[in-house]
Amino acid sequence: MTKYTVRGQRVIVTPPEIKQSVIEVDDKLKRELMEKEMKKWWNLTTLAVGDEVVGIEPGDGVYVNPIYLQNAERIEIDGKEHIIVRASDVGIVWK
Repeated sequence: MTKYTVRGQRVIVTPPEIKQSVIEVDDKLKRELMEKEMKKWWNLTTLAVGDEVVGIEPGDGVYVNPIYLQNAERIEIDGKEHIIVRASDVGIVWK
């Protein structure tokens, strides 16, 4: 597992895995399908939190409004896609 430090008010969440289609689609359609799936993501798992974040811990379930997810930065850690959001974008936390 990669060692890393998250800075500031950032929260790294792990999206649910999306089943890959056997049909090849272009990048535009792939993005549209991803945005449609994001509307169903109401409970994301927190991978890591920034050093200034209070009240959210790794492993917590969180709700982030899909509008924030559409514009969020995506990164790859240990071969899996993750999303970086601001702590203020997190609306609900499940412990």
